[in-house]
Amino acid sequence: MMRTRFINIALIGFLISLSSTVRSQTDLQNHTAVINSLIGEEANNFISQMAANMVDGTTTIVDPNTGQQYHVTQGQLDAFNDAYSLALSESTQEHLTSLLIQDQIIGQQVEFEAQKNVMVNEAQKIAAVTAIAAEIEVASESTKIGMEKYATDNGLREIKQETRDKYAASIEGMVVASRTKNMLEQYEGAIIEATTFTTQATETVQAFYDSAVVSIDDLYLNQLNVAWSGILVGVEDQFWTDNINTEQGFFPDPVAPIYRVEP
Repeated sequence: MMRTRFINIALIGFLISLSSTVRSQTDLQNHTAVINSLIGEEANNFISQMAANMVDGTTTIVDPNTGQQYHVTQGQLDAFNDAYSLALSESTQEHLTSLLIQDQIIGQQVEFEAQKNVMVNEAQKIAAVTAIAAEIEVASESTKIGMEKYATDNGLREIKQETRDKYAASIEGMVVASRTKNMLEQYEGAIIEATTFTTQATETVQAFYDSAVVSIDDLYLNQLNVAWSGILVGVEDQFWTDNINTEQGFFPDPVAPIYRVEP
């Protein structure tokens, strides 16, 4: 129950962050519309009015405050610049990759919960068999007969191999989800650095955001792989890539994380 509550809180927090992003974008669109109206339609109205007053023979002397309503006010300027600055800061590749990582983390939390539910369900199936096994030897004859019939009628004459396999797989699934989630958190900086470098070098930025998947390496169990469009980036203390379309190379300096491309 506590874990489920934690998952729900995490999901709610993520949705709130998305809502905040959408709201900021809407604010920017609103402030942009105000500015564009002032420098577009409203500016044209002002120019037309003033131009008419400049024709020879027109002697109307306008008020000194004429045109004040066409100014971009300090408040409008500040509101636009604040919203625009926020939108720009949230449009860097580093920020967008961080959001992608958070999405992947929530995905692993959801997967953990699903695997936990499978484990509990399969454990209940096993317990239904062991409950009979624990009592049948010491039960009275009539009870033994009833228990045997109950086991037969309900498919409880053995712990099924399928149940055992699902139970074991759910345990492994929970471990993988836990390790993947924590690797995503611990390696976040290296993931951002590696994928930013690689996507720009291979011109696969959008493909990365459209199709990137994460998994733990089968051989190096503390390495997290990020794959997209035939490119594989492995991250631990260092990072390397396997790109079928690029020649082998090492980047950057050896004291920094290693970028390796293998055919």
